[in-house]
Amino acid sequence: MAGSQKTIIEWASNGHNGGDLGFGKDGMLYVSSGDGTSDSDTNLTGQDLTKLLAKVLRIDVDHPDAGKTYSVPKDNPFVGQKDVRPETWAYGFRNPWRLHADRQTGDIWIGNNGQDLWEQIYLVDKGANYGWSVMEGSHPFYLNRKAGPQPFSKPIAEHHHSEARSMTGGVVYRGTKLPELKDTYIYGDWSTGRIWGIRQNKGKVTWHKELTDTPSSITGFGLDSKGELLFADHGGGYYYPPRSRSQG
Repeated sequence: MAGSQKTIIEWASNGHNGGDLGFGKDGMLYVSSGDGTSDSDTNLTGQDLTKLLAKVLRIDVDHPDAGKTYSVPKDNPFVGQKDVRPETWAYGFRNPWRLHADRQTGDIWIGNNGQDLWEQIYLVDKGANYGWSVMEGSHPFYLNRKAGPQPFSKPIAEHHHSEARSMTGGVVYRGTKLPELKDTYIYGDWSTGRIWGIRQNKGKVTWHKELTDTPSSITGFGLDSKGELLFADHGGGYYYPPRSRSQG
């Protein structure tokens, strides 16, 4: 409806915005934010817990506080801690480009754009620190920068820039047209057009494979009303269906 737009949450940014969101199995709204700069976290927000930047945020929009647009769930990991934004669910992200909240398991997945050499996929844990910009994924970046109080957590998968250069987070597939990919998190890369699948059990990778190499500039993944896979192509390429195991 015209005029119904309402700002729920916002932050200042001059570059990486993250900006994806999804309702979790718990009914809370999860929101990704980038580090707010265009290169190398020059404002040092990656490990700064006083700001909304470089984080996955968790808020309750169905039960807002009086005079507010949302409330902070009482079970958020940093509630009550000094000099920490209580909306924080996890932190240490450069540009978390696409967030997926798995309604069946409650898992939160992030595809994160790397900087110099590495692109990352994160299965996000409550209260975790994913290292940016002291680390780039599991690799040192600026070790002299001040780190947050939590130890660094590693990505569940990462790709060198020889095969991926702008990670686009995906979705967990549970459709029927591709039974060999049931329960697989499917994600891709904007720069190379490649698509991968990964399966995990309690955070441990059980299967990880490149599924197809497309000419597309992949900006997002989705699921239709029947749970079948969709993806958005910014460059107008053509879709190559994921290959089955028997096809290599």
